[in-house]
Amino acid sequence: MAPPKNQLLFEPHASIVLVGCRGAGKRTLGFMGALHLRRRLVTEDQYFEKLTGLTRGDYLDRHGRDQFVRQDVDVFKRMLDDNRTGCIIECGMSSFNDEAQAALRDYARTNPVVYVHRESRKIFELMDDDAAARQLLEADASHRRCSNFEYYNLYDDSRPAGPPSAGWNVPGRPQDPDGHGGAVSPGPANLLAAQQDFARFLDIITGRGATKAWLESPFSVAAIPPEFRSYSYALRLRLSYLLSMDLEWAEFEARGDCVELIIDTWPPDLGNEIARQVALIRRHLGVPIIYHVEEDPRGERRRPPEEKNPADKELLELGLRLGVEYISVDLQRDESLVRHVLQHRGRSKAIGNYWYTGLGALPWQDARQVDHYERARALGCDIVRMVRFCTNDSPAECLDDFKRRLNEAIPDPKPPLVAYDFSVLGVRTPLQTRILGPVKHPDMDNGREHLATVSTAYHSLELQFRQFLLDPLKFYVMGSNVSYSLSPTMHAAAYDFCGMPHTFQAVGCSTLDRLQDLCLSDSFGGASLTAPFKVAIMPHLKVKSHHATAIGAVNVLLPLRGRTSAILDHANSRNKAGRAHDFFGDNTDWSSILTCLRRAISPRNHVQPSRTTGLVIGAGGMARAAIYALYQLGCRNIFLYNRTAANAEAVAKHFNDYWAGTPSACPTTAPTANGSRSTSPTAANGAPAREICRVLRSLDDPWPSGFQQPTMIVSCVPATSVDGSNPPAEFEMPPGWLQSPTGGVVVELAYEPLVTPLVAQMRSIAQAELPAWTVVDGLEVVAEMAIEAFELMTGRPAPRTLMKQVCRKAFERQQERRDLNNGAGPEAATSTGW
Repeated sequence: MAPPKNQLLFEPHASIVLVGCRGAGKRTLGFMGALHLRRRLVTEDQYFEKLTGLTRGDYLDRHGRDQFVRQDVDVFKRMLDDNRTGCIIECGMSSFNDEAQAALRDYARTNPVVYVHRESRKIFELMDDDAAARQLLEADASHRRCSNFEYYNLYDDSRPAGPPSAGWNVPGRPQDPDGHGGAVSPGPANLLAAQQDFARFLDIITGRGATKAWLESPFSVAAIPPEFRSYSYALRLRLSYLLSMDLEWAEFEARGDCVELIIDTWPPDLGNEIARQVALIRRHLGVPIIYHVEEDPRGERRRPPEEKNPADKELLELGLRLGVEYISVDLQRDESLVRHVLQHRGRSKAIGNYWYTGLGALPWQDARQVDHYERARALGCDIVRMVRFCTNDSPAECLDDFKRRLNEAIPDPKPPLVAYDFSVLGVRTPLQTRILGPVKHPDMDNGREHLATVSTAYHSLELQFRQFLLDPLKFYVMGSNVSYSLSPTMHAAAYDFCGMPHTFQAVGCSTLDRLQDLCLSDSFGGASLTAPFKVAIMPHLKVKSHHATAIGAVNVLLPLRGRTSAILDHANSRNKAGRAHDFFGDNTDWSSILTCLRRAISPRNHVQPSRTTGLVIGAGGMARAAIYALYQLGCRNIFLYNRTAANAEAVAKHFNDYWAGTPSACPTTAPTANGSRSTSPTAANGAPAREICRVLRSLDDPWPSGFQQPTMIVSCVPATSVDGSNPPAEFEMPPGWLQSPTGGVVVELAYEPLVTPLVAQMRSIAQAELPAWTVVDGLEVVAEMAIEAFELMTGRPAPRTLMKQVCRKAFERQQERRDLNNGAGPEAATSTGW
């Protein structure tokens, strides 16, 4: 049996077209997408003026409506034809024209055409005319017929509290103890959530997401799909529940490796409601989605086949249009429906299902079970899921025997198998299937859910440790000054949340011999490293991530215990004890800084490679990470200031030499708002022709001419004494370096005290009502570091909100203890990392 040909696999560089009505957010998304993919942004208005020499309004006034309409359609077609690769194309109102939509349908055979829409209430608010808004939305629905993908543009409510005119406020003590963004002070909406959502969507439909993550750091959670992990869990969420959910989205965080969205009811406006729920899952949980259409939704009337198949086909197509990571297909359904879905799956992975839900279900011993698996494999399914209802007719050994017979009958490579028994009490045991085990939230009502009635990710993971399939391990933060680290408290809380009996300790040490003694233990799970190990350990590591190599420093150390030399085998040996063959080094300092910068930067200060300027204070390991973070954001004008200029020169030389030798890592072009292409000077060999990283030698010097004032500043100097003898840095910015007319963002890595001299200075500037600056405090960066380290060390999604809450509460307790001791603090708390 030949598998159906996949008709929605496009070339990776095929241009992406955005269509939709006014107010859908196409222009903003287009700009975000062009920045993310490093493509040229083409807008319909700009292209019309480029070809005709007139704006659309001027052309209409000069030539009249009839000629304008003809010219408009001709320009639209040419815009598509002339920009088939390497672009994000934003279509205007011309896409409502019948002839233009015919051109889009033809274009959709070779390129992604994305229908962008959003909550209808936002369109009504924008139009301020209900009749006109209804008419626009009715016409907008036609875009579904000329597109092959769909993106529901959720309203981004990430605007910090407080009026824009208030600038920002730096707290004397951490505010918002619940951990909901209190570290980033009020300022303009930054559209961070929308940017992250759309970037994830583009990565899915272009197929670049997992590949990019794997190449950069194969131990990251995003790098290994759930079906290839040593164990994984699918959180089952029914549409009927989501429509009136009694839990907050934050409570579902880290409850599964992916979400299975089950379409089990037909509310009014079903298509838009499903699109909205997919968008909400991506916005709040950020995990892959399995999209499943239930064959006979409860509470809905039974439909005859001639009505049922077209309706289910439309619903399954919607899941594919939304770019879900996995499409669940029941292989016992109509053959034409199955093949149609597989033909249009694009980059969504297909899960082929065989459900046996009634009494007399096909036993595992039956030879037809192997035949069914073989059929799923022959159809091209990426995963095969086989589930049967049982009473007392199937001892647990029967499934094990079936798996053995399957391995003997069908040679590798073959699709991963998800197989388990269930009864009215739920799954027989979470350990029957190693991957994509069905789980639920512990507080969810069980009334309509039987496959996962008694299973949660916590219960399933805890059971693996109790049965010695996984081992309790010891994790550490190591360095010369770590006694007051907040990491142990954050990691311990995450272990408790996940059901893992690991421990995390702060160990003060300063020699590689002492570090090696701890790492060679069979129970060593991993370590976060601070000074003096970040650079010193580099020559001793067999394997390092791409980022660690570029930065020249490591802050996370992992043992390699795989039975083979394959990195995947090592990654899947996490949470297991044994002798380490070697060690892997990664760097999460940079990505934590990057996350905080992205969260705080305003749209008007978006990064323009040839113009945006960043400034880093310091020349240690964290300064290296900050420079790399700015580079990854697209900044190509980076200045470095350090009290000892020679150290700054060495760091700048490291990065300039590295980037000059790796031209592929340094894109020389980037999109601009008007569709033109911004080009950085390059040498003949493709490397940058000018320095990217420059050194500032004195705080008394004026800001260098020819460069914009910095809009991104990262301070990497300790606010307290590092060695107990030298005075602390007490750093403040020269006023002449803070003259950006649009303000910017300051990331302060120190948090002892939380209000450092730099933070106090920025507070004064805000009170003077100068352009708004946003400050990210050191606790926010520390929490991000712990979150990323937890995921690298355990391979589990981190309970991010919980860890941030614990970080701030632990810091408050430290401050209270110091207040009781009359302010006597540690002599050597560096507080600029772990």
